[in-house]
Amino acid sequence: MQNLVAAIDSGLMENAALGVSVGAVLVGLVLLKIISSIVGKVISSAAMVALALAGWSQRAEISDCAQAVKEQAKPGATIEAQCTFFGQDVDIKVPIPQG
Repeated sequence: MQNLVAAIDSGLMENAALGVSVGAVLVGLVLLKIISSIVGKVISSAAMVALALAGWSQRAEISDCAQAVKEQAKPGATIEAQCTFFGQDVDIKVPIPQG
């Protein structure tokens, strides 16, 4: 399978996952206002919480992958690593600080 994007900064991927989490929470709150039945509220709330947790776990996975690459890299280099984001292989650029 082809990579999702040629190369993405690890910070961008972390922010995208955080955006998915925040978006799911906001959609869940809107659905709670719109849906009138209790069963519908429970089901939609559970789905949005699951989506928010999935986004947060992906953020943690990208952070861990980038940290593992940083620990193995030479100072001053920018390297690309392959991580997964929602089941898709993604090449991310990990800048390594000088020194």
